[in-house]
Amino acid sequence: MIRSSRSPSTPVASGGAISAPFRPNDLVLVLDRTGKHYIFRLREHGEYHFHQGVVRHDDIIGKDEGVRFRTGLGRDVWAYRPRMHDYLLEMPRRSAIIYPKDLAFLIMWADIYPGARVLEAGVGSGALAIALLRAVGAQGQLVTYDLRDDMIDHAARNVEGFLGPTPNWTRRQRDVYEGIEDGPFDRIVLDVPDPGRVAPHAHRALRPGGIFCSYVPNITQVEATVHALRSNGGFSEIDTFETLYRRWEFRGATARPVRSMISHTGFLTIARRGQPREPEPPESDGNDV
Repeated sequence: MIRSSRSPSTPVASGGAISAPFRPNDLVLVLDRTGKHYIFRLREHGEYHFHQGVVRHDDIIGKDEGVRFRTGLGRDVWAYRPRMHDYLLEMPRRSAIIYPKDLAFLIMWADIYPGARVLEAGVGSGALAIALLRAVGAQGQLVTYDLRDDMIDHAARNVEGFLGPTPNWTRRQRDVYEGIEDGPFDRIVLDVPDPGRVAPHAHRALRPGGIFCSYVPNITQVEATVHALRSNGGFSEIDTFETLYRRWEFRGATARPVRSMISHTGFLTIARRGQPREPEPPESDGNDV
C-alpha cells in the first residue's frame, strides 16, 4: 500500500513522466537488492521504516532517479519514480482493477491515442482512468460514467495521486445503460457487467470508424456482448482476446520461467463502428439444386 502524507490539494508530478531531481511530495519507489518495491511519498525530514532499515527522505530529495544510497542498517537501495504498473498494483482499492497486462493490450488494440476523446463507463478504483488519461494526454479528453458517487470520489483520489490535476477528465454519476450523452467520442471503453446493453447507445455516440471496447471476466458475458454487437449491425471487426503473462528468471547460466504465471483475468472485446450491414441470406443446407 502506498504511504502518503500529501494533502488533497498538493500538486504532484504527472505520473512519473518527469525528468528532474526528486522533490517533496513526489512519489518514490525504493528498490532493494532482492527486487522488492516500496512506494511512498517524500516529505522533508521524513523517514520510511521497513525491514531493510530506515530510509531518510532527505537522502532522496534533490537527487536524480536511480540514486543508490544506504538504509540505517547499511543496506543498499535505489530510488526511482514508480511506473504506472507499480502504482496501480499498490494504490488503495475498493474493487478489482483491470490488471496492467490487460490495460496494456487495451491501449494498443483499442488504439487510444494522444488527443482522443474517450468515454469510460465503470470507474472502479481508477486504474482504467489512469491508463486512459495518460494515453490521451493533455490535448485529449476522458468522460467517465459511474452510478456511485463514492466510487467516483475514490477513483479521483487515486488518479490525482499519480497524475496530479486532470482538468481534461469529466466525471458524471450516470447509468450508461440508459444512454450516452457528451458525444461524439473516438473511443468507448466499458468495464460494466453487461456491455451488450450499451451497443445501441455506443453506435450512436461513436464517430464513424470509432472503436468500442469492453472488459468482462466471464465468457458468458462475452457471448452476450458479441451477440449484441452483431445484432446491432453497425459494428465490424468484432474480436475477443485474453492475455497471458509469464516472467522469466536468469540465475547464473540457467534461464527458466517463473513457477506461477498470470493467466486469465478478463476478456477484452473490440469492435469498430461502421455503416449498418445488409441482412445476410440464410446459409445453404447443402441440398440446393
